[in-house]
Amino acid sequence: MSDLLSHERDDQGVHTLTFRRPEVRNALNPRAFTDLIEACGGVATDPDARAMVLTGEGVAFSAGGDFEALQDLLDGDRDNAVAELRHANEGIKAIAGLPVPTVAAVNGDAFGGGAAVALSTDFRIMSDAARLGFVFSRLGLSGADTGATWWLNRLVGPARAMEIVTLGAVYSADEALAAGLVTEVAPAGSFDTAVNAFAERLASLAPLATRGNKAALDGIEQRSLAEHLDLEAEIQAEAICSEDFREGLEATRSKRTPSFRGN
Repeated sequence: MSDLLSHERDDQGVHTLTFRRPEVRNALNPRAFTDLIEACGGVATDPDARAMVLTGEGVAFSAGGDFEALQDLLDGDRDNAVAELRHANEGIKAIAGLPVPTVAAVNGDAFGGGAAVALSTDFRIMSDAARLGFVFSRLGLSGADTGATWWLNRLVGPARAMEIVTLGAVYSADEALAAGLVTEVAPAGSFDTAVNAFAERLASLAPLATRGNKAALDGIEQRSLAEHLDLEAEIQAEAICSEDFREGLEATRSKRTPSFRGN
């Protein structure tokens, strides 16, 4: 892994990935996506992982596409553009495919592809000083980029998604929260504390149950009700047979906080 992304893990099983190009507002280039894919692979293979947090160093989460990388795309041919875009898409799939809950800690502005990366996580905590912008149209580009149209369609519906990507909408934190694009807004002065508290809350949950929630929701549009009910039965049976369920019942009966171990 290069120095464009750092990867840390705490003793609770929370992995933190940080974009580290503050001099260009954490703009994304092919190497950044390569590092992101590698780091997500490390999270996915950690049996004790409880959550993943993705954030940016400095004043921005990510300004989106790096100008030099965009110029390279412009100077190349269509086949090269398709290959590079599909490589970036592998980064999006790496985040979305993680079995543990994922959080975008939007510490500062997230524009273009940076906004799409943030939407690819399960939860988004946004600083009240940050903005979320889908500004592809300002560059003469489609909003069909790094999953932006996919996530927006799921979050706000196709009509609103069309409006956002076509008109290049930029949201304040409060506007993003009202639109349903983020989970929580935190004051800039205590942003890290809020993110840590949210990650700790996720880490305290029963891992099998949390992973089961993700598995149930993944690909739900492709299943019939009968197929989905069968899947739910399999997922819940695994949770019922776990020690964590035993612990949860005992803790509830004893009126104490459960301590889940992931087995």
